Amino acid sequence: MPNHPEAASTAEPGHDLKGRSLLLISSPNPTKRFIYQRLKSLGLRIVVLAPESTWVSRYADHTIIADTLDHAECAAKVEEAIKEHPVHGCLTFWEEAVALDGFLCDKFGWKGHPYQAAMNCRNKLLTRKALDAAGLSKFSPLWAQINSVKDLDREAKRIGFPLVLKPAWGERSQFVVRLDEIKEARDAFEYIRANMTPRFDHIYSYGTEILAEGYLAGAEVDLDILLQDGEIKFYAFNDNFPTKEPFFIETGDAMPSRHEESDLAAVLEMAKKAIPALGLRDGAIHLEAKICTDGPRLIEANARMGGDYIYDWVNEVWGVDLIEEAARICAALPCKVKKPKEPKVHLVGNYIIPPSSGVISGLAAPEKDPAKLHDVTLLKEPGDPVLVPPEGFETIGWVVGKGETYAEAEQNLEAAMRGVVAKIVAFDSTSTIGKTRRRNRFNAAHVARRRIIQSARMEKLRGTDLAKQKPLHVGILCNKYEEHATEDGKESEAAVHQDLTSVGLNIQKALESKGHRVTFFDMNETPLPFEKIGEANVDIVFNVCERINNSSLLEPHGAAILDCLGIPYTGSNPLSLALCIDKIKVKKILEYHQLPTPKFDYVFAKDDDIREDLRYPLIVKLANTDNSIGLSNKSVVTSLKSLKDQVAMLLEKYNRPVLIEEYVEGDEVDVSIMGNEERVQVLPLSRSIFDDMPPGVWHIYPFQAKWTKADAYEKIRVERPAKYSQKMTALISEICLDAYNLFDCHDYARIEVRIDKLGNPYIIEINPNPSINRGDCVPNCAEMVGMSYEDFIEEIMKEAILRYRERPPYYHLQSALVTL
Repeated sequence: MPNHPEAASTAEPGHDLKGRSLLLISSPNPTKRFIYQRLKSLGLRIVVLAPESTWVSRYADHTIIADTLDHAECAAKVEEAIKEHPVHGCLTFWEEAVALDGFLCDKFGWKGHPYQAAMNCRNKLLTRKALDAAGLSKFSPLWAQINSVKDLDREAKRIGFPLVLKPAWGERSQFVVRLDEIKEARDAFEYIRANMTPRFDHIYSYGTEILAEGYLAGAEVDLDILLQDGEIKFYAFNDNFPTKEPFFIETGDAMPSRHEESDLAAVLEMAKKAIPALGLRDGAIHLEAKICTDGPRLIEANARMGGDYIYDWVNEVWGVDLIEEAARICAALPCKVKKPKEPKVHLVGNYIIPPSSGVISGLAAPEKDPAKLHDVTLLKEPGDPVLVPPEGFETIGWVVGKGETYAEAEQNLEAAMRGVVAKIVAFDSTSTIGKTRRRNRFNAAHVARRRIIQSARMEKLRGTDLAKQKPLHVGILCNKYEEHATEDGKESEAAVHQDLTSVGLNIQKALESKGHRVTFFDMNETPLPFEKIGEANVDIVFNVCERINNSSLLEPHGAAILDCLGIPYTGSNPLSLALCIDKIKVKKILEYHQLPTPKFDYVFAKDDDIREDLRYPLIVKLANTDNSIGLSNKSVVTSLKSLKDQVAMLLEKYNRPVLIEEYVEGDEVDVSIMGNEERVQVLPLSRSIFDDMPPGVWHIYPFQAKWTKADAYEKIRVERPAKYSQKMTALISEICLDAYNLFDCHDYARIEVRIDKLGNPYIIEINPNPSINRGDCVPNCAEMVGMSYEDFIEEIMKEAILRYRERPPYYHLQSALVTL
């Protein structure tokens, strides 16, 4: 009976796998976790080959990191690794890696599908050529490779309409589309050619050839097979429900098959002929076929186990463990499958597919009733984007009904599907690019895809319940330097670099302690990690970047990059960051709004005039640097000559404008502010008292005080909270709140204030991106109101989430300064 598996009886499976070792080429997809769990439960030792270290490593006894698209590199690293970690074979369940699996099996003499067989399956053009070469053209539709519109015009006449265009290297029905006339076919060809890139899916690193085939009418069935030495040891059919055309969106399946035994026998006979023609030998394979009126046709062959719920279904219906048996075959052990006389159960499943691409705003699924439902799987959650053709090829999940008969399983499924609710905020590309510019249904697809993903991040934050905040995927945008001191004894510069490095690492530890997943983006990388940031799919980024191309002047561009990518982030917007770097503009704005700040002037060249009404002593500083660079004890001057000398030195050494302001003798107060709008709060003040400083040392924080172990500056006393009167504390807090709002600071900032001997406050500097490293001023002030460092970091992130949630996209770029 062709619908039933054919296999020999066996002893209890799995015992002879214990202690065996397999090389497993890993998939980064977390939905494949069950595969690794099953292999480990069999007692196998697993050597993982992967392009990077991921969650898979926890299941590995040894991990090999290599570019899985570079077969030679992988072979070299595997050859070295198996000297200490020998393996009995190689296995993959990842479509992208089937060619690599064949390559390694050929090189090391392991059981598996040969490289050419894997390539014959991976590339649909090679599939057709292999069948033709074996005299099996009857199992293929009319087909042709399409390299240009001219090719398409010619071959469409030969093949006829309807025809199907598909990528030769594609998977999961990506870019497969039915066309009914030539103009639409030309549009589709251009759409596929423009979007089918490695950036869309790494699978297209292998190639971007396009195939045209005649449309096949008829029922579709899948056939999952276990092969050993080219012999079929087991097979199982499942029926595919009619796909949604023109993009062949899969809607559901049923197992066991309900088709006529004669039709299934014909498909099986086709498989028996196609398998040697393609060169397949050892392992699991997944074939897709059409039952046509004039005989079966092979749609495609996959040199690996079927995806989604195939493993689960075969195990549930037939009691056959495809993972275990594939492992046995690859370990050169006999495939032993028990043959049930009848299926254990009938399964019928439907995919949850939205009518259009968009962002999920609501999602509900039925409770799983073990008596009626076999599986309810949701791959998405509210706030996630879901992309259906032409923007993408995704599903929200699936529901599987079960029963003793097909009718019972179908009835249980239909009842369950009535409880499925998927609300989608649809993306209407016409509202963005205009109907006149959208020439056809294909050409705006890549634009829509990008914008849906961007808006999904915003929607996810808007739907975040801060009282029950789920762990987020958080990026950290910052700078990493080598930990050792720089050459030529520049220990102070090394100290700055070490601080810039440690702040990101400490934030990472704090976020991970709260259960969040963290991805680190180093803006010191070459090239800059724009692509990594765009593809990481983070929910929000903690922006503590202070350098780009080793320049603090580019600091604001970190935030600008995130805005362009549509990624929410903590902290102030690019305009505020850029403005506050420029101390001259800051002084002018403070002065215009009558907020107290010392009298000042500035120069761009040593011959520029300086105001004569400024009263000595004066302090001379660079107008657009951070970390007190250029500031020393000589920066405070008491005469015109020393003023000109200091100005000339800074201009010559740093080639930057110089700010000159009246020196304010007295305390220095750091005012730390957190929050936005009605949630804004001034943390307890931090006061620096210079009374114990030795003679001849000015009462300031020069570079040496912050970044070296200069004895004189260890005499500075820091008082937290500052012991000022309630009235004085309120005055300082209020002028700093005005400045915080005036400069449109977001989430947190630190404002530096000097208090003269008469108790008058003067704003010295506004820092919308202060260091928030463990032990720094702002987190220390937060600790005084009961926030641990971890709580402080998460509070900043919560403030950013609230800010994005309560306002429309890009509202944060509408600065308060636009009224100036």
